[in-house]
Amino acid sequence: MNKVKILLVCPNKQPIIKEINNNISELYGLVYYPYYEIKLEENVFLICSKEAKENNFPLCRIYKNRNIYSNFIILAKKSNKFISLKQEQINFYMQLFNI
Repeated sequence: MNKVKILLVCPNKQPIIKEINNNISELYGLVYYPYYEIKLEENVFLICSKEAKENNFPLCRIYKNRNIYSNFIILAKKSNKFISLKQEQINFYMQLFNI
């Protein structure tokens, strides 16, 4: 199975690059389920928990006036399949979500 590069962002920590298998089950354990997507750009999404706030997870980051609680990831998708983030995307989002 192909590995893809994503960014994992956790509360009070710098974003880190992770390699995961190219399937949805790889997200379990990284993001509190159930989760939803926020489109950041063409084929790039922020995946975060729908219920982290209600379950008292800590605030992780604020993005465009939206509070995001608990861990979240930045990943790329094309035709509903995960693809690796490009290096320039990694650099941009590491800077954007830097603490």
